[in-house]
Amino acid sequence: MPDNMNKEHFLAVLKKNDIQITPQRLAIFEQLKVRTDHPSAEMIFNALKDDFPSLTLVTVYNTLQKLALHGLCTKINPLHNAARYDGNTEEHQHVICINCYTVVDVYDASITIEPPEWISQQFKVTGHTVNFYGLCLACQESHHDSGPSSS
Repeated sequence: MPDNMNKEHFLAVLKKNDIQITPQRLAIFEQLKVRTDHPSAEMIFNALKDDFPSLTLVTVYNTLQKLALHGLCTKINPLHNAARYDGNTEEHQHVICINCYTVVDVYDASITIEPPEWISQQFKVTGHTVNFYGLCLACQESHHDSGPSSS
């Protein structure tokens, strides 16, 4: 997890935006900080429900939406399946398996995206995402005969 996702920064952003600091929000933050599997709201809920019996899936979802809105995580939507979240807010790309929906971080400085001039004239661009899609090795092996041809 990058240094920009530390607890002090997290708390400062919540305070600045008048978002109440709760044990549940701190636990959701910790899940984002330690997980590299780009968890969905459901995955985080399942990880926390035993420790927080009053926690609801709606609370997790709403918290993740707020965190994404304030730049504390990135919302990734692999192929319109359940939204996934990345606590790593450093600039990077993702590769997503079209079969099992595994999401993997890609750090490659040679991948650069520059918006066309017309976009810069009409928008103040504040960020972008790049997602690559394909079949992971495990899915390639299990769907060898039925998968897309590589020729």
